[in-house]
Amino acid sequence: MSNLRLINETTITSGVSTVNIEDVFSAEYDVYKLVMSGMTTVGTLQTSPNFRFINSGGSVISASNYDYAHEIYRADTTTPTEQSATNQAQLYRFPGESVDQVPDDQGQVSYIFNPFDSSKYSFAIYESIVTAASLTLSMKGIGVLKQKASMTGFQVIDSNASRPFAGGQIKTYGLRVDS
Repeated sequence: MSNLRLINETTITSGVSTVNIEDVFSAEYDVYKLVMSGMTTVGTLQTSPNFRFINSGGSVISASNYDYAHEIYRADTTTPTEQSATNQAQLYRFPGESVDQVPDDQGQVSYIFNPFDSSKYSFAIYESIVTAASLTLSMKGIGVLKQKASMTGFQVIDSNASRPFAGGQIKTYGLRVDS
């Protein structure tokens, strides 16, 4: 029996700039795995989607309580770019980059720790890759929501509403630890 259980599978429809995935975090799991793939945007430019938690009351947490740090590795340079910030309204570039045309490709895997536990901060580690005609880049990072509250879901929001999502898929898994 697998310890990885599919909880939710969401297909992103064209023309939306915000995707809410609710009621996926519960007391049943402490660790969750998110897999995001094929996130494309309308238009001719890539954008940087962001990530926010949704609390048990259904409210999106957009207060400036997020900290993140990540490194971006580009195929056209040997030195990674570091980005970090504190007291932000979201985890910036959490899903990496979205792509703007086929056969460009995008994929991301992340792990979310303790989102439902109201006595702990919610943490995330993430890595992504984008392969496009003009650029290949990968990213690794860590983030935290410095708020002790029960989170039951999350939101993926495009950083540029004039280029909404054209498609993609997000899978949420619970990681069970059997004793």
